[in-house]
Amino acid sequence: MAWTPLDTYLVIGPLAWGLLFIGTLLGRQRMSRLSRWRRKLPDNPPSVSILIPAKDEGPGINRCIEAVLAQDHPKFDVITIDDRSTDDTGQILDGIAARDPRVKAVHIPLDGLPPGWLGKCHALHVGARQAAGDWLFFVDSDVTLDPNALSSALSICLGRQYDALSILTRLECHSSLERFMLPPLAAAWAIMHAVSLTNQDSRPDRAAANGQFFLIRRDAYEKVGGHEAVKDQITEDVEMMRLLKSHEYRVRLFSGAHLAATRMHSNLKQMFNGWARIYSGTPRRKPWRILWVIFFLATAVFSLYPAIGWGIYKLASQHDPRWIYACASHFILMTGYLAFIYHWSGGSKIRYALMIPVTATIMIAILLYSLRKCQTGKIVWRDTVFAPAQKQ
Repeated sequence: MAWTPLDTYLVIGPLAWGLLFIGTLLGRQRMSRLSRWRRKLPDNPPSVSILIPAKDEGPGINRCIEAVLAQDHPKFDVITIDDRSTDDTGQILDGIAARDPRVKAVHIPLDGLPPGWLGKCHALHVGARQAAGDWLFFVDSDVTLDPNALSSALSICLGRQYDALSILTRLECHSSLERFMLPPLAAAWAIMHAVSLTNQDSRPDRAAANGQFFLIRRDAYEKVGGHEAVKDQITEDVEMMRLLKSHEYRVRLFSGAHLAATRMHSNLKQMFNGWARIYSGTPRRKPWRILWVIFFLATAVFSLYPAIGWGIYKLASQHDPRWIYACASHFILMTGYLAFIYHWSGGSKIRYALMIPVTATIMIAILLYSLRKCQTGKIVWRDTVFAPAQKQ
């Protein structure tokens, strides 16, 4: 039987979305262990040093640290690192440290970044050298922890003998643009890198992490060289996880929406710069995964609309409903998949799934911008320009 245009459409439309749906469900199941974990910490749990880097975070740093100090883990201290801030971040951190003996404020001067280091890597390196805990817990300054976040993460690490654990936090969205764009952008990154394979010890070549929430056993951190080993990596969290897996440490990346929230990007400019950093940095500036996602969106999304027109023509002229049935399957699988992505993100409107042509267009634009960053290596992040060193 000859291959027909309808067969091609069935592959790039309904079948593509069906396989993606199945793959996502399997990956989500692999990453959901933390939400099912119910054991508590031992009576004498290990100590934890919580490290929070902050650069010009004056307006929001209090909220982060208040949530950190509310953790129900009985043995922790907090090291805040003022990373060359030009606002009042340093004074705020000093004030918190003066009021709470668990908090120590460390300051990096404006000229304190050594050559060859990226700022966040250096800040965490400086903080880790002053940490006394058996475990190190890296938390970004735009993260809000639930009170049991640390104890839940540490208990599963101890119970399952994990050396490091990172979670995908829930997205805190304040605007319609954030609710509309951030869930599919995050899902695209997870799919692009098959992040659930991080949890397969037999796959040392596959690793991913979220530096917003990263718990690691101190001994493992030091043995792989700490942040000095990834000092020039724009996605240092992913590189740290890869390094740990290459040394045969047991690491995990779990869904953790019930433990922490993060507000990532509030406008399109931030989304373009932020996701370009993530999309280009995670694959080490290799473009193939980005190209694959662009191809998928261009075909699996936009093939629906000419197919609907052709299906109407075939039905009207030849009374052939097969194209209409195929289009209906395509539409149901595509919008159903997006509806689940919005539902899983928490707080986003499921009706946004009906606006997928707009979503896909913006995503393709961001992905094309990411391809440019793969080529140049020049990244703009938090008003700082990062560029690869010039070859001599």
